Amino acid sequence: MIYGTWKDLERYRGLYRSLDVLIDWSRDHDFRTLPVGSHPIDGERVYANVMEATTRDAADASFETHYRYMDVQVDVEGREAFQVAAGQTTPVAAYDEADDFELVDCADALSGDLDHGAFVLFMAGEPHKPTLLYGADGPAPVRKICFKLIVDELF
Repeated sequence: MIYGTWKDLERYRGLYRSLDVLIDWSRDHDFRTLPVGSHPIDGERVYANVMEATTRDAADASFETHYRYMDVQVDVEGREAFQVAAGQTTPVAAYDEADDFELVDCADALSGDLDHGAFVLFMAGEPHKPTLLYGADGPAPVRKICFKLIVDELF
């Protein structure tokens, strides 16, 4: 996981080819203006999924894992918390190769918040729970973008 502010995304240049594509694209595009839906940046290698959701209690969600893509998540409106599994996981739903999606549970987790221009990059194979309740806010709407970045070996 990489966690920081969007204005500092450039410091991670050179780590992954698909992340470099996103960094270059974000110089000339305001992601906050994208409508809900999927938006190709570099075909299926780098794209943006813009969504509207309601934050949820961590106890009501499982960790999701992707193996072909990394996720860069940032909130456009609202705020949310997230968790990253920290330890042994147990399967909840088998990996769906077509959707690059697996669900697992884990007893231990690290937590963070997406607010004030923060982003989080979840690595491929890193179980995470996004769109969680922020502090004592209770369920609240959030408009967010999940940038999907293909892993380097598939670029």
